[in-house]
Amino acid sequence: MQSFWQDLRFGARMLLKSPGFTLIVVVTLALGIGANTAIFSVINAVLLQAMPYRDADRLVTVWERSQRREQNVINLGNFFDWKAQNSVFEDMATFADFRTNLTGDGEPVELPAQIATENLFRVLGVTPILGRGFTPEDAKEGQDNVVVLSYALWQRQFGGEQNIVGRKLILNNNENTVIGVLPPDFSWHIQENSLTNQSAELWTPWVISEQMKLRRGRFASSVARLKPGVSVAQARAEMDTIAGRLRNQYKEFNTGWGITVVPLREQFAGELRPALRVLMGAVGFVLLIACANVANLLLARNGSRQREIAVRTALGAGRIRIIRQLLTESVLLSVIGGAAGLLLAWWGVAALVRLSPPELGALRQIELSAPVLGFTLAVATLTGILFGLVPALEAANLKLSETLKETGRSFAGGLRSQRLRNVLVVAEIALALVLLIGAGLLIRSFWRLQGVDTGFNAQNVMTMRVALPGRRYTQDPQRINFFTEAVARMQSLPGVESAGVINFLPFAGPGAGTGFEIEGQPKPQPGQGPVTGVCVADQNFFQAMQISLKRGRMFTDQEVKEMRHVVVVNEALAKKYFPNEDALGKRITIAMKNENVPTEIIGILADVKHAQFDKAADPMSYWPIAELPYNTMTFVLRTRGEPESVAAAARQVIQQLDPQQPVADVRSLAGILGNSIARQRFNTLLLTIFAGVALLLSAIGIYGVLAYSVAQRTHEIGIRAALGASSAELMRLILRQGMRLVIPGIVIGIVAALALTRFAKTLLFDVSATDPLTFSLIVLVLLGVAVLACWIPARRAAKVDPMTALRCE
Repeated sequence: MQSFWQDLRFGARMLLKSPGFTLIVVVTLALGIGANTAIFSVINAVLLQAMPYRDADRLVTVWERSQRREQNVINLGNFFDWKAQNSVFEDMATFADFRTNLTGDGEPVELPAQIATENLFRVLGVTPILGRGFTPEDAKEGQDNVVVLSYALWQRQFGGEQNIVGRKLILNNNENTVIGVLPPDFSWHIQENSLTNQSAELWTPWVISEQMKLRRGRFASSVARLKPGVSVAQARAEMDTIAGRLRNQYKEFNTGWGITVVPLREQFAGELRPALRVLMGAVGFVLLIACANVANLLLARNGSRQREIAVRTALGAGRIRIIRQLLTESVLLSVIGGAAGLLLAWWGVAALVRLSPPELGALRQIELSAPVLGFTLAVATLTGILFGLVPALEAANLKLSETLKETGRSFAGGLRSQRLRNVLVVAEIALALVLLIGAGLLIRSFWRLQGVDTGFNAQNVMTMRVALPGRRYTQDPQRINFFTEAVARMQSLPGVESAGVINFLPFAGPGAGTGFEIEGQPKPQPGQGPVTGVCVADQNFFQAMQISLKRGRMFTDQEVKEMRHVVVVNEALAKKYFPNEDALGKRITIAMKNENVPTEIIGILADVKHAQFDKAADPMSYWPIAELPYNTMTFVLRTRGEPESVAAAARQVIQQLDPQQPVADVRSLAGILGNSIARQRFNTLLLTIFAGVALLLSAIGIYGVLAYSVAQRTHEIGIRAALGASSAELMRLILRQGMRLVIPGIVIGIVAALALTRFAKTLLFDVSATDPLTFSLIVLVLLGVAVLACWIPARRAAKVDPMTALRCE
């Protein structure tokens, strides 16, 4: 320990004697370590950190699976058969997202909520911190008017009121009693198939009648707890067996359907897993480039310390002792860089949370926790050893007699040291090129994604959602009149060009879909019939969205208000199911109601993308409001100016019609589209930043090697100039030296990129992982930056004064 403290004190003095060198190294390491720490904090929160549920590794979600969707909402009848027939789950619960209006406590407010079987919290292993959870008695008709609150809602809406248990709340015009409050770290939100796209803030027990168990529709989600010792693979195998049994038992409904079992951790991470792995690889490359740069600096610095090391050796210091001293200095530098990197990561994590897609923070708040601090310390220590070991070994491998005899011009390392520095620069260039190509591919992919034609014009469109409480709006005519009257009033607002309503707004969440039959065609085999998405809208919606009508006509005012059995469809449906005939005038029976009757196709619309930019539009049908009145509808207002300018007036229209009715999700359609590609934007931005840092560090590395070489060759350059070499010839000499490093680095980088970019294929849209144009452009960019980094030392060499250079010997 005494020797260690001696090495540490001596290393600190040496670093303080060279503040410029120390600052450059610390900043370089801070960039590499800080970036790694920030990304690891995200990975730790999303993929590694313990979830707020008892034995969370035993929790899985269970979905129905079709040819179109791997994770589809479930039928309640199937769910209860799963629950009765399986032997792998300890228990199963089902739930569904919905929105509820809270009134009587200040301004009316809409809240994201869940209705769930009474065992949900027991399956999750969560106990309320106040009151209790649900019991079997709560799931009985007439006894279900109880709610459990989230901690956040309790604090925000009720100020953490201690006697909240037993308080009466008016939800959707119905009195409910608060029976419990959940822990502050509890969050329960499955992004897949969510109707709210938000974490639930209150829960109500689900009274499931026999009528709801009929094989007629799919609309719920489910979670299950594996029995101790049962693996996910075993659960999947048994559920596949049960799915086959139910297909045989209910052929009309279940043919073509299976079951998907997903571990809860994987469900939460979703599509973020491959992106986070790519980003972690990227910041690892940045750290390696930073290490190579610092190693280069240390090689140069140790070269100038050869005489000091030789003297220490002559006085009895062994080779191990010298290496230990130099490694101590390296680790000290790395720890200081790690501390600076931690400050950078603290800022970076806050920026990541702000820039990240909503699902990134769905599990819990991302922060610099104890595991992250431990990771930073480990990275800093390993980094110090990584970049310090080779320079230390090289410095200790000196020839004592030759070094002590050196006089005049300082000895700065031999040919072997120079070769090591060149190898490090080549490695930096190769790593930077891989990152740059990856960023280039994502940029091209994102650019193409933004250029996709959605089928509507999102500019200058404001949207707002209204969910009418079923207990106050019990009859279809009430709902129809409310929405048609609200649209009529909004049409007349100053600054509004057109206004309409729809139940499922494109890119704002999942929609509805079902099978249908074509009149005059034979009934298809179970599971092989045509399917369509289903939306409910008024005739003004298509004008507000600027969706073009290809053939036929739109709804009339009368058809919107009264059921006349008409429907408009998109071109995708017409082409797929009426390939050799005109779909206009044909009658189809869409299975969305208790009593389904033939509906006439009166118009064919241009295709509109509803959920994904990167897939072709699915068959879609649009019913007028009267055909299937929904309680929840979204208003769409096309404005002459900024969409936000009409928000207050539109809210006022709703308040005039119903003072107790809240308005939610007031936002622009362009903003909704932006949120739908937030993940791709996030991935592209981060990888571009990391690639930019890598490019900068590589350019600094090239510059450092050549600048050092010019300084060491000053005498040689002076002789060349004295013998008649022109400035242009001297510049070409240094540029050639630089290009001998750049070209091999580019070649190696291209080969590595061809091998590694395939791991980013899942992040790309309409761009090949080996896209020649991207590779060519990135190589040119790197080559240009490299030439610039070489040109500065070359220009300095060209300006060397021969007399001054010759006197320096």
